[in-house]
Amino acid sequence: MRIFRGFLTGFMMALAGATPLAAQGSDEDEARTLFGGDRFIAGSDVAADQETEGDLFIAGERVAVAASVAGSAHMAGRRLTVSAPVQGNLYAAGYSLRLVAPVGGAVTATGAELTLSAPIGGNLRASGWDVRLEGPVSGAALLAGDTVSLNAGVEGDVAISASTLEFGQEARVTGQLTIYSDDPDSISVPGFVAPEGRVVIRESRDFAAHDGAEWGMTTERSLGAQIAGFLLKVIIVAALALGLAALMPDRVSEWRARCAEHPGQSLWSGFLGISTLVGAGVVACITLIGIVLLPAAVLLAGIAMALGYVFSTFALGAVLWRSLGQSDPATLAARGGVALIGALVAALVGLIPFLGWLFVLALGFAGFGAALRTWRHRRQVAY
Repeated sequence: MRIFRGFLTGFMMALAGATPLAAQGSDEDEARTLFGGDRFIAGSDVAADQETEGDLFIAGERVAVAASVAGSAHMAGRRLTVSAPVQGNLYAAGYSLRLVAPVGGAVTATGAELTLSAPIGGNLRASGWDVRLEGPVSGAALLAGDTVSLNAGVEGDVAISASTLEFGQEARVTGQLTIYSDDPDSISVPGFVAPEGRVVIRESRDFAAHDGAEWGMTTERSLGAQIAGFLLKVIIVAALALGLAALMPDRVSEWRARCAEHPGQSLWSGFLGISTLVGAGVVACITLIGIVLLPAAVLLAGIAMALGYVFSTFALGAVLWRSLGQSDPATLAARGGVALIGALVAALVGLIPFLGWLFVLALGFAGFGAALRTWRHRRQVAY
């Protein structure tokens, strides 16, 4: 029930906006709130340097957990560091993550560069470009990346999908080791990692065909777990929107205004922009050199859609915020309320079968289109 309490109190505090409790941070580029034992921090370079009795929610460009957390920690930003113990679970999304302090529960992390050097008490789920596991894991581990390095012991089962797989001298797998590779014949597992009888090597295409039960992870989720997962996604989207608003307040406000005032034009511009990006990659395949550009074009299109969705939820929240009789969000705490309202409403609408998926696509196109229109307008003014 802790995540419900954390979400509800955070929502109430953000919605209040201008109340003294929600505006404890004196720096306009940083907001800090402590309510019900849960701590909420957002800004550019931020650090949780005081002990947290409940859960921690922190977002920014450079984010650090520098004091112990009794509950779970939720992090979003560009460069993330955990240098103090987290007794609960850790959820982290960013460009890089350095874990140098123990986590009592499970760790779920995604990013480009993940370095996990401290003990993990539960299951580990990590995906990124370069994933390095250097600390022991008491549960099971699911690792996916272009390069995966295993140099620690794992008590449970391990499943790895990687283009390049490296084993260090400290690598040990007590359970079953399952490896997915484009070239299974090229995979060699040292005997000290796991005996041959507990090693299974499969084709990469089989990775999606197997569920978490085969890897020692529970796949059946209770209703409470499903609701908690839904709320966690809402909080992550809101944290990303708040982080962008803290880093680029003027630019985000301009994007928000264009998206809210001219949603049709923004939607069309975003559709054309994404289509041009993907289409350019397809056309480039005519040349041999251009073939390698298609995956990059598709990846960029996906990133653009994701950022567009974040921008649009912020714009949606601003419209709903004004409908409540509130003025435009001027403080970071008020922007947090806007981000949380927009993320929650967008996620709820997204649950509607078929129509919800179309709504999510429209938000992604509209947000990206608003950014494109703003960029074009700035260039016209400059010239």
